[in-house]
Amino acid sequence: MTRRNSVPTRRAARGVSGSLRFDRPQRLPGRLSRRDLIRAGGITVAGVGGAILLGCGGGETGSGGGGGGGEPQQGGNIRMATLADANTLDPAFSLSTADIGLAVHLFDNLIQQQRDLSLKPMLAESWESEDLQHWTFKLRQGATFSHGKPFTADDVVFTFERLLDPDVGSPGRSSLSFIDRVEKVDDHTVSMTLTGPNAFLPQTLSLYQGRILPSDVDPGEFATQARGTGPFRLQEYEPGERAVATRNPDYWDAPAPYAETLTVYYIPEPIARAEQMRAGAVDAVFPLEPSQALSLQGTPGVVVDEVASGSYLNLAMFCDVEPFSDIRVRHALRAITNRETVREAVLFGGGELANDHPISPDDAMWWPDQQIPEQDLDEARKLLDAAGFGNGLTLTLHTSTLVAGILELAVTYRELAAPAGVNIEIQRVSEDAYYSTTWLIEPFLAMGWNARNPDEALSIVYHSDAAWNEGHYYNPTLDALMESARGIADEDERRESYGDIQRILIEDVPRIIPVFRPIYAAHAENLHGFGAHPSNWPLFHDAWFDA
Repeated sequence: MTRRNSVPTRRAARGVSGSLRFDRPQRLPGRLSRRDLIRAGGITVAGVGGAILLGCGGGETGSGGGGGGGEPQQGGNIRMATLADANTLDPAFSLSTADIGLAVHLFDNLIQQQRDLSLKPMLAESWESEDLQHWTFKLRQGATFSHGKPFTADDVVFTFERLLDPDVGSPGRSSLSFIDRVEKVDDHTVSMTLTGPNAFLPQTLSLYQGRILPSDVDPGEFATQARGTGPFRLQEYEPGERAVATRNPDYWDAPAPYAETLTVYYIPEPIARAEQMRAGAVDAVFPLEPSQALSLQGTPGVVVDEVASGSYLNLAMFCDVEPFSDIRVRHALRAITNRETVREAVLFGGGELANDHPISPDDAMWWPDQQIPEQDLDEARKLLDAAGFGNGLTLTLHTSTLVAGILELAVTYRELAAPAGVNIEIQRVSEDAYYSTTWLIEPFLAMGWNARNPDEALSIVYHSDAAWNEGHYYNPTLDALMESARGIADEDERRESYGDIQRILIEDVPRIIPVFRPIYAAHAENLHGFGAHPSNWPLFHDAWFDA
């Protein structure tokens, strides 16, 4: 997701037009089911009374995708086209796909989630807990920051204390609010004490704000200077234009990276990014919209990769602003929604149907008794009439091309709403202004979110204190349920608790979530070790070109 450091001048919104398409093209090749990914990424709990040991050993080194035989080759310059929406170099404030795609190559997390949802030890070599509340992390020795400082426990403590400091204001604080304290045991050991048990901690530490920063640098420099332990080192950075990073010769995960340089081009508009791929001007495009994925399929020398994901598209409504403060209006807007139409029109038949909450049907915490609601225009009209809008309702829906599919979602919803007497006026905002002028500001907008584990996916959006509470939804009962569910060791009991959470969100419908979307990426045929990631990250750590 994207934001800029300074607030740009609001640009005039451009009109949106175009008819809906319902013809369903053939699925893209190489699609991995999310069910397979979930099976690969689950937590194994050996009983709360016994020790839980995760992340030992070398871990999975491949970033996934790309295919190709032979041994990885050193050399070459990877050129990637991404959103024209650079915001900051400070990982603590990463928000945009552009920020994430660059920072993941300049910094390291303690743990990194891979394409198959397995967890790779990064700056933490191993981690363990006996009760899911007290965790110990053994840190990697031999890693160094780009300015020469050796990586130690001091850097981990500094990074997380900064993230958790409310005065700093990092959006990552919502994801990590369950951490009570982080303490240095010795130079290469850190302990984390949580406010209560949390089975999702290892996955959550893969969050993009959790990249480790050096403790000897003035935090005021982080926004403009990147000093990390990652596989590449920043050489040139022109926000909104391009970034150039060179191979880190001292990277702890040698022989990675294989490429000599990584150049990121910030290009506005999805069509323009796809055309750069088609012309051979770039080696990869990420993110890639479904329509552009289809347009690139079959292009000589181009591979289009698709992976199932818990990422989703949604319509956010301020629940404390009229008319959305009336639950009858929110229920009416839900009744207008034809989820299968959205899936066909926006995702070209891909993805999965959702039920107005961010836990997908393939997740172990999915409430199995729920039914996906069907469109009911008669019910929508009755609800609107009861709420005082029997003569019609006009709403302004804000959208962009910032996240793949949200422009198409807005156009589709406008067509679905008209027969119910709801007139949707679409305001399209440019990619480089959506976060600074619209998101969390306008009361009705289209948005898309990356896949996260159930605890993080819920906490960062629905908790009353969440920095990204885009629905202005405040429910103390739900807060308490989220805080307790994460610590339940027994999976059946945990699933029951998450079922209660889903029931509340389905009833209150603070956001309409109609579909879970697949993730697409395109890359040159001679580029291997790169592919679409279910968390919507580009990983070039192990990418390499044919000789």
